[in-house]
Amino acid sequence: MAPAQITLIGCGKMGSAMLEGWLADSSLDAKFTIIEPDAAHLAWLEAEPRAQHFTDCAAAIAAKTPPSTIAVLAVKPQMMEEALAAMGEIAQNAQAFLSIAAGIPSRWLQARLGANSVILRAMPNTPAAIRQGITALYGGNADTETVALAAQLLRAVGTVVSLEDESLMDAVTAVSGSGPAYLFLLAEALSAAGEDAGLPAALSRQLAEATISGAGALMAASETPPATLRENVTSKGGTTAAALAVLMAEDGLAPLMRRAVAAAKARSIELGN
Repeated sequence: MAPAQITLIGCGKMGSAMLEGWLADSSLDAKFTIIEPDAAHLAWLEAEPRAQHFTDCAAAIAAKTPPSTIAVLAVKPQMMEEALAAMGEIAQNAQAFLSIAAGIPSRWLQARLGANSVILRAMPNTPAAIRQGITALYGGNADTETVALAAQLLRAVGTVVSLEDESLMDAVTAVSGSGPAYLFLLAEALSAAGEDAGLPAALSRQLAEATISGAGALMAASETPPATLRENVTSKGGTTAAALAVLMAEDGLAPLMRRAVAAAKARSIELGN
C-alpha cells in the first residue's frame, strides 16, 4: 500500500506539534506536504526526506505535489476563509479534510469546499506541544479508514476521544480546548495569593506551579474521581477545609467556572455563524 499523503495547511504552534508527533510515529506510513508562510521556523524540515515545505499553496501546486489523503486545516478560525480560497487544486484533489479550527462547523467548510467533500473536525489543546494533549474527533461523513487515519494523526500528540454529535464540539472547545488557559490563570492567581500571604514571588510561583502540575499528574494516574481526591486531602476543621469553604460557597469557583465555560461555548458558536 502506498504511503498516505498528508497536507498540513498552517504550521504554527499546534501544527508544528502535530507534525513533530507524526514524524516520530514509526507506525505512520505517510509523506507530508507543509504549507506555511513562515519558512524560518521550519528550517529543521530540510533534513527530513518525508516532508516538503512550501510558503504558499501556489508553490505547492507548481511543484505538482501529490493529491492528499487528508488535508489538515490548522489555521486560525479568522484565517480559514482566506486559507481555503488559496488552496485551489490542493483542495480539489484532497480526499478528505481534517479541521482543527475552533467554532467552524462542517456545514461552513462544505459550503466552501463542496457539498460532497469529506469533512472531519477535531479540537486538540495546547498540551499537545508535549504530546500530553486530549483531542475530540468528529468523523462526520468520512469512511472508517479515513477516521482511523485521522485518529492516528491526532494520537501522535495525546489522547483521542470520539464524538458522534458535532454539536458537542462547542462545549468540548469550552472545556478542553480553552481549558489549559483556565489552569494557567489558576496558577497565576494562586501564586499572587501566596505573595499576599507573605511568600517571596519566585517561591510562591514555584509552589503554585508545582502543586497544580503535581495534582494533575496524581489525578491522571488515579482512577479516583476528583471529588474523592479533594475529600482525601481535606481534614475536618483544617486549613484546606477553611479555604474550600470560600471556594465552594454559592458565589465561589463552581458558578464562576460554569459562567466561563458558557461564555467560551457561546463564542465558539458565534465563530461558526
